[in-house]
Amino acid sequence: MMPLAVGTGLVVIVVAVAVVALVLIVALSMRGRQTRGARLLEVSRELEQARERAAVAERERDDAQKTAGQGPEGTQS
Repeated sequence: MMPLAVGTGLVVIVVAVAVVALVLIVALSMRGRQTRGARLLEVSRELEQARERAAVAERERDDAQKTAGQGPEGTQS
């Protein structure tokens, strides 16, 4: 009977290790998805800020061109 108990114990240990490994893989996979999602959100936020800065810079450039294009009497030269 002793070899059967040892064999059964080894099977239980192997199954337990496999379950722990599977849970660890699933947990790390879920965390990786969260991290990628957070990075994607951060990149999209940065892109929106860059677009806003570009729009402001374009308006400032247009205003500067209008101001520079006016002569001393306030007419276009």
